[in-house]
Amino acid sequence: MMKTCTICRSATLVHRQNLRTLVVMAGVLDVLLRTHVERQQEQSAEPAPWRQLGELIALLQAPATTIEAGVEQGFALADNAAKHWLGTFDSLCLTCGFLLMDEANEEPTAPSE
Repeated sequence: MMKTCTICRSATLVHRQNLRTLVVMAGVLDVLLRTHVERQQEQSAEPAPWRQLGELIALLQAPATTIEAGVEQGFALADNAAKHWLGTFDSLCLTCGFLLMDEANEEPTAPSE
């Protein structure tokens, strides 16, 4: 069952467990796109759009150092995002910005007499 926001009923929740993966992917994509833009600026002629797409896809086979730079960038950003976006909460709704706590799955225990 997909968890939704209790305020706006949207399914655009980022959970603390998934945050690091998402941000590391964003870091890798950022490094690849920056590399692509730098290579495009070095060329004198304006290439066709489909050629640019092919070159961008070819960058996915970039050397490990390029990918590692994106992963390092993502880890640094993930720690920052977890600290400043989520704080002590477990999920953030990307639609309305509501912060959610996970519901406890355990039944409260009755006090012993």
